[in-house]
Amino acid sequence: MKWDEVFCHTFKLLRKQTEQAVKKQVDFMLPSKPMIDVCRADDFDFFHPLIEAGTLTTGQMHNAAERYFLGKTKSGQPIFWMIDDMLNPLDAHILPDTWMSSLLKRREPILSCWRVQHCLFGLHLLSHADDTKPIAIVESEQSAVVLSELFPECLWMAYATIHHLSPDLLAPLSGRSVTFYPRTDPTLSTYLFFEDYADLVRRNYDINVTVDTVLEDHASNDQKERCIDILDFILESLNK
Repeated sequence: MKWDEVFCHTFKLLRKQTEQAVKKQVDFMLPSKPMIDVCRADDFDFFHPLIEAGTLTTGQMHNAAERYFLGKTKSGQPIFWMIDDMLNPLDAHILPDTWMSSLLKRREPILSCWRVQHCLFGLHLLSHADDTKPIAIVESEQSAVVLSELFPECLWMAYATIHHLSPDLLAPLSGRSVTFYPRTDPTLSTYLFFEDYADLVRRNYDINVTVDTVLEDHASNDQKERCIDILDFILESLNK
C-alpha cells in the first residue's frame, strides 16, 4: 500500500508542517486531526453480514464509526486510529497489516526523527466515560468496534498486535477494572501469555486485570484450531 492510496489530499500540508517543525527544532505531533477528518466514514464491509443477519442495525454501525473515529482508504480498507486518552492521534492501523507511521517514513526521510508511540485502540473513550465502567480488551480493532455495540456496558479496546504489549500500555487505565479476551489456540499458549502479562501489569499499576476463560472452557477443538476470538465465538454460538 502507498501513501497516495490513503491520504493523498493531506500529505502536502503534512510535509509543510513537518519541515517547519524540524527547522524550528520543536516537537511535532503526527498524525493530526485534519488527517482523521479527511478520511472519516460510516459504512464498513465487516458490519454488513451482521446487519443482514439482524444482529446489528445500520444505526449501530454509524454510532460505532462515530465513537471510534473510523476511516477508510481510497480503496475501501478500514482505518483504525490510535487516539490516546488526551485525544491525541498517535498512529493508525490500516487493514490488513499496514501502519500509517510506516507509510509516512517510507515516503519522507525527514520523518526518520519521528518517535512513534502507540496506545490501545479505543483509549480515547476514557475522556468521556464513567470511571467505574469496566474495560474489555481484545486483539482486533474490528472485534472491539462490533462488541461495543453488542455489549455497551463495557468500554471495548484493542491492542492490535502483541508486540505493543508492555505494562506501560495499560498505564492510563490505572484504577480501572480490565478484562482481556485473548484468542484461543490449541496449545493454550496465548491464554498463558496473557496470564503472565496480567500479573506483570498488576505488579506495576493499580489495575484490576483479569483474563477471561470462556474460550478455553467452552470453545471446540475446531474453534481452537482456528484461533478464534470472543466475537467469533459469540457469533458462531448465535448461528447454531
